[in-house]
Amino acid sequence: MHIEFIAKESATASQWTGGQTREYSIYPKEALYGNRNFDFRISSATIEAIPSEFTKFEGYHRYLAMLDGQLQLTINGIDKQYQNHELFTFQSTDDITSYTLGTDFNLMLRNDIVDEVVEVRNQPFLTNQPFILLFALEEGTVEIKEDSLVLKPWDAVLIANEQKETVEVILKQQMIIAYWSIPELKQ
Repeated sequence: MHIEFIAKESATASQWTGGQTREYSIYPKEALYGNRNFDFRISSATIEAIPSEFTKFEGYHRYLAMLDGQLQLTINGIDKQYQNHELFTFQSTDDITSYTLGTDFNLMLRNDIVDEVVEVRNQPFLTNQPFILLFALEEGTVEIKEDSLVLKPWDAVLIANEQKETVEVILKQQMIIAYWSIPELKQ
């Protein structure tokens, strides 16, 4: 099991048409977002233009939550509003226009990802999934096995649990947590 701490400040920044994106992690490591050859991508983006069109591409679905306020969108012609830290999911082929300035959390998963759980929680949990994500919404300490990590808002932890050990994560503060499996390639 490998535990990777990713401070918000260390995430790689790049421009997109509506603002700036910070890439926390992409898997596999040699994958490139622009090539659309990744299994998953964890990022945070600023929305600096109104209106702002979300990037569309085939083969992925996304989880998104505003980190610093409400979010007003039009999704496939339907107006929606989400509260601060409220998660919503959508296909990357959906027509989405944002009418909000701010910063979001974004988890992109290939459509064949299985056994995924993505939620906001503040209580301990157990999982044996091969990939586990913790994204801090407020400052606090997280315990994973014998490791204790202090996370500031918008820091992340990505756990690669290839042996599928049962992992207990102890947290008391609000976080976005996620875990999932990538199906084996058929020979």
